[in-house]
Amino acid sequence: MRRGLVSGLLLLLPAIAAAEEPEAVGTTIVGEREAAVGLYLAPWQDEQASDLDRPPGLYDVPLQALDARGFGLQADYDEAIRNYRRERLYRSR
Repeated sequence: MRRGLVSGLLLLLPAIAAAEEPEAVGTTIVGEREAAVGLYLAPWQDEQASDLDRPPGLYDVPLQALDARGFGLQADYDEAIRNYRRERLYRSR
């Protein structure tokens, strides 16, 4: 009788060990296999805003002198493109 009890307990030990889930420190994500694509994460702690060296803002580009020749070339190019598009528009009517 005692031998049967011991052998029965030995057979149940792997099932008992598998049933116990190990405790892990960190993030646990619980979901369903049938769920649609998507994951919702809810932070448990606020971000540390003090880590930023300065508040976000627009990048301030320093002013530079205007290149007259380059500006003229760009203006001529833009005018040529406008004329080409206007001509194509009138031809298609």
